Amino acid sequence: MIKQPISFHDKYWILWLLAAVIAAVFFIPKTAGVLLEQTEDEKPAVQQTAAPPVFSPAAFGAVPNDAKDDTKAIQKAIDEAAAKKGVVRIPAGTFLINTNPDTGTLHVKDGSVIQLDSKTTLKAIPNDLPIYRIFTVYNRTNVKISGGTLVGDRYDHTDTGGEFGHGIFIAGSSSNITVSGVTAKDFWGDGFIVEGDAKNRTYPTDVAIHNVTGDNNRRQGISITAGKNIIVKNSTFSNTNGTAPEAGIDLERDPPFDLPLEDVELLYNKVTGNNGYGIAFVYASHNSALNNVVTGNKAGGIYIGGSQDSGAADENTIRNNFISGNSENGIFINFSTKNAISGNTIEKSEKDGISMMNHIGQNRISTNLIRQNKGNGVSVWGGLNDQSGIVIQSNEVRGNGGAGLSVVDVTDATIIHNRLLSNTQAGMNLKAVKESTVQKNTAKGNGRNDE
Repeated sequence: MIKQPISFHDKYWILWLLAAVIAAVFFIPKTAGVLLEQTEDEKPAVQQTAAPPVFSPAAFGAVPNDAKDDTKAIQKAIDEAAAKKGVVRIPAGTFLINTNPDTGTLHVKDGSVIQLDSKTTLKAIPNDLPIYRIFTVYNRTNVKISGGTLVGDRYDHTDTGGEFGHGIFIAGSSSNITVSGVTAKDFWGDGFIVEGDAKNRTYPTDVAIHNVTGDNNRRQGISITAGKNIIVKNSTFSNTNGTAPEAGIDLERDPPFDLPLEDVELLYNKVTGNNGYGIAFVYASHNSALNNVVTGNKAGGIYIGGSQDSGAADENTIRNNFISGNSENGIFINFSTKNAISGNTIEKSEKDGISMMNHIGQNRISTNLIRQNKGNGVSVWGGLNDQSGIVIQSNEVRGNGGAGLSVVDVTDATIIHNRLLSNTQAGMNLKAVKESTVQKNTAKGNGRNDE
């Protein structure tokens, strides 16, 4: 067979076919990838948020355990971190703080995030000041302080006056403040305090304090004197002693009583061994204490009170708390109305389980277990002013050293569905109970006058 030479026409088609193959190999997959699935190189990059810069007081001259004043170095770290939206991390060791509000203290800034190592101690330099603080949070927003231990100067204080040396001071119009995991102990005043500014009529809002410890402070574990939407949760306040009120937790409006103190929630706290009350609501309304353990406090377990001249503490909720082994009364209500006391276990008080007296209208005591108190299970004396509309319902009151219920000088009371068992004195002792409903109560095994 004679081979024919390739014509120009054939060469043209061969070159065209070769070009088509090359295009298919190198170009078509990319085009197809756009239609079907992007290749790894073509996928958009995921933008990652950079971690905030970290500022250590060591970079500004603070040296742990050197027994020198570290206030300025830590303050510089706070200032730099706030300016650059960073985080302050204070390393392990002991740092000394000038707590004078005029020449020292640690002034927290807007947006501050301050993290103390679990082995960090900030210690107040001994002083003679009636007022001092380690941290000052005044008119600030979006602050977080966590970890570490703050130590006051109660054993080294060089004067005997004053009672306002605090660990963390939150005041003015401060908002969105979180304090967590901090221990504050041995302060001349309070471990923690939240208060308003009476002159400017401002008060803190949206404050969360959780997993903290206030121990062996001289005046209070924590004071809250003004504010709204405040939560204190999963914390321990213990062994307050030295100067009144000496409470574990004290909600107490200050004169002239024109700033709010409401919507405060006390949740799952342990309050024990304080010289004053475990928890106090003084001129404080619309607040709650739920699921707390309140034990071994010398003035009593929980106090809700006001005065004839300055007003009452109204519409608070005390529910599902374990209140045991307190001196005086388990719960004491005085010059306060419309409070709801329910679902609590109240036991082994040195006096009454629950005591109410003077201006106590429309308080409601229901579904509590009240047992083994040395006085009466429930003691009520209407006394001065509003005596009407109290409700005592569906409680189990047993094994108390006095009467199960002792109710004197009330009007329009409702006393129903209570179980009064094995109390040393009467199951029910009623005197001057007027225009009231008393029915469907069970009294068995009491010392006398079972009905």
